[in-house]
Amino acid sequence: MRRYSYGIGALLGLLLPALMIVLIAARAEEMPRVVSVWPLLAALGTSVVTWWLQGLIYAVLARPQLKGLRVGDMFRVEMAGLFVALISPIRGAELPYKAYLLKRLDLSAGDGSNLVVTRVLLDAVVLTPAALVALTLYSSALPEVQNPNLLLAGLAAAVVLAAVTFLVRRRVRGRAGKRTSRLGGSGWQAKAGTKISGFLKDMHRSFASYWRPGHRATLLYAIALTTVYWVLRLSAGPLALMAVGWSGDWIPVVVAHVLLVSFVLPFAPTPGGSGARELGLAALLSGYVPEGQLLSGLIVHTALSHWLPLIASAFFAGHELWRGIFHRGGGRNAADREGYAQTPAPSLARRRPRAIL
Repeated sequence: MRRYSYGIGALLGLLLPALMIVLIAARAEEMPRVVSVWPLLAALGTSVVTWWLQGLIYAVLARPQLKGLRVGDMFRVEMAGLFVALISPIRGAELPYKAYLLKRLDLSAGDGSNLVVTRVLLDAVVLTPAALVALTLYSSALPEVQNPNLLLAGLAAAVVLAAVTFLVRRRVRGRAGKRTSRLGGSGWQAKAGTKISGFLKDMHRSFASYWRPGHRATLLYAIALTTVYWVLRLSAGPLALMAVGWSGDWIPVVVAHVLLVSFVLPFAPTPGGSGARELGLAALLSGYVPEGQLLSGLIVHTALSHWLPLIASAFFAGHELWRGIFHRGGGRNAADREGYAQTPAPSLARRRPRAIL
């Protein structure tokens, strides 16, 4: 069942942006085209660098626990988690998966969870002031929405997908509740409470490690890297438009992306915000960018920010899945072999001789 859900999520992640682009293309009169190659290559390089920066941020945050920068391992964890984020309609579904992968790197469950939560908080620390400044200073730079039908179509699609997601989750929770009620018992609740308490203490200890002497600059380095990450990621939109012949001011495009990432995509009930991203950009930039260039720019931007990461991260997620299956099977077989070898043979000397009558 889990394999099918991964496949369905990946398929939706590929098809939803394509459907939104087709909807936008129905209003455009020009065919999509790429005019300049160097902005396209710059946007491609920027996207790849942001993937590596994510792994570097995780490596910096994990330095107090791992005593070193393991950028390669963190890069693989980030890419595998990115695949889950791009195929899941539930925002944040990749966080427990990343914590699970971090546990393979000799991090405890509390350390891995603290690492993932701290990374999310870093995004909030960088994006929240940027969104507030964008709303305060540059809201007048955004054009008025020229295509309200796009917003209505996106709202209707979001409502339908949210209803389907709610019904599916309710059904799954009902089944889980029935299974839990069958298990029942105060012993199970006591064990769960003990595990949760230990987990929270582990997270608190992990977060407190950032304030130890020698590691106090860790959060400052991580905030600086997160700022560079978002600067590069937000520049991909204007570069995509420049690749199709657009030569306007970057500020309205960057502000539209900041508002979209801060207030729209976190609540979009689609895999990785697919579809909502395209509709939001089309609605915000339709009065500022010509329709033909907007359509071409959306195709380039979606290819670099969604389709390419989806395809690239699928390789890393498949690799981690295969490693998990292989190590689990290998460990079980080894345990079986050890158990078989350590099983003592019945000793003849311990047997009582039967009395001879």
